[in-house]
Amino acid sequence: MIVMPPRRVNLTNAEIADRLAGLAQLLAAEKGNGYKVKAYQRAAARIRTLSESVEELVHENADLTVYPGIGGSISHAIREIVQTGTIGTLERLRSQVRPEIAALKDYPRLDPKLVLRAYKKLGISSVEELIAKLDSGELEQALGNRLSQHVHQAVHGTHAILLYRAHELRAEVEAFLLNVGKARAVVVTGSYRRCVETIAELSFLVESDDFDALTARFERYGGHTPRVASTPTSATFSMSSGIRLRIDQATRENWGIALIQSTGSEAHLRKLAEAIAPLASVVNAGPYPSEMAFYERFQLSFIPPELREGHNEIELAKRGTLPRLVTAEDIRGELHAHSASSDGADSIEDMATAARDIGYQYIGITDHSQSLKIARGVSAEDLWKQVRYMDQLNSRLEGIRVLKSAEVDILADGTLDYPDELLKELDYTVCSIHSRFALGKQEQTERILRAMDNRYFNILGHATGRLLLKRPGYELDMERIIRHAKQNGCFFEINSSPDRLDLSAENARLASESGVKIAVSTDAHSTREFGTVQYGIQQARRAGLEPASVLNCLPWDLLQPLFRRG
Repeated sequence: MIVMPPRRVNLTNAEIADRLAGLAQLLAAEKGNGYKVKAYQRAAARIRTLSESVEELVHENADLTVYPGIGGSISHAIREIVQTGTIGTLERLRSQVRPEIAALKDYPRLDPKLVLRAYKKLGISSVEELIAKLDSGELEQALGNRLSQHVHQAVHGTHAILLYRAHELRAEVEAFLLNVGKARAVVVTGSYRRCVETIAELSFLVESDDFDALTARFERYGGHTPRVASTPTSATFSMSSGIRLRIDQATRENWGIALIQSTGSEAHLRKLAEAIAPLASVVNAGPYPSEMAFYERFQLSFIPPELREGHNEIELAKRGTLPRLVTAEDIRGELHAHSASSDGADSIEDMATAARDIGYQYIGITDHSQSLKIARGVSAEDLWKQVRYMDQLNSRLEGIRVLKSAEVDILADGTLDYPDELLKELDYTVCSIHSRFALGKQEQTERILRAMDNRYFNILGHATGRLLLKRPGYELDMERIIRHAKQNGCFFEINSSPDRLDLSAENARLASESGVKIAVSTDAHSTREFGTVQYGIQQARRAGLEPASVLNCLPWDLLQPLFRRG
């Protein structure tokens, strides 16, 4: 008998990732092991960013487990996909599941549980009908924006990724352009360099001896990455992660002006042109080997990339009065963190010790309040015990002060989730909404205003409740809330969770300009999450915040009086 060699299937990284995501989808539908589901999803996401062709790696018998998120069993599944075009487990599951679930195979990013819920609610049974309901608006009306947004992203493509999820892709692309594309210099620009929360286009500036060859080589990124547009000095590609990627060429002599042109928003570049001259006309007046050379030529202060959004940064740069933006070194402590007493992973003492090791002077433990059962909210009785425990901890713990606090739910009627006699014992409160997101703009605004009237309300946590690319947040009259906060001596936070970044830069700017201070907090649920403060700092810098505008840039002896309301 002649044994035929395995059939060679030409697959891109995106197609391999889709098959892994499809397996995760069916495992989830069959209520399979949750860890396996997440492992396949993580592996699919990782493969979408890889510059190497996974198919070629398999044929070269490379060790796939060297890549984070790809273990032995997933490596075996990938090899099976490359050799046969599919996975036996995937095909078996498709033959066993209900037809309406098997039909999701063309949309591997759809969550089957959410789809079945939509089918039942809307009385439909196919993806085609689901898409029609999405396009007509009936899906959002019946089941809300979060589910509608999930379906839109899954069937029409993501078209944006969160800033922190772009880091890995940026590093892969940068290395590819240098090592395979033979670029002499590469720098990331655009919205990524400005630290915008979501990235629809990842932009790079390159110096290259042969730009045509570089862009031709990039079409082999990840097996195949299609080019969608090009000029002699620019090329745009469609990435398997759902976003666009743009590469622009620059010379060493005009690197500075090219960097400015490819970093600033359209509004920023328009205002810059109005202030000096159309940028195309000043290119020949160079050279501008650096951004600083350009700014000095036109008597402007250096404008940090985060500020290049088209607000008043050009005017301030002309006057030499740009703010000294807050940095990580300015942060003195953490004001929003959870322990194992509610839904955190680590003990209060472990959280405090980790904060001290970072160099913080204080940490506020803000476990969830009693009404939030899903997050193991702390009962009033247990919070009393926690307060006494923190007093004891502070008497023996050196180098860090543990602040007595809570993340107190703002209930639907605007009351707070603990009695005043208990709130009085806390050093301060973070007050947040975790329920009744569907209230209208006026009702939701009034809810927060009533909460702020409580003398023990200090900081409004994640003010709009948004989850980036998942949930837009509830509508608020933010200007009215800011005025009320100023009047009552209340504050806001920028929640550094990279899925939230709430306040937005726009709202943080409004609050700061009104004289309302803002905490940059991590909402950490483990010691590992303190590092996410970098994303909150980036958001604060985009809002133009100086250290004087940030609550936790203050030492405790100056911060404490601000939390005391009459």
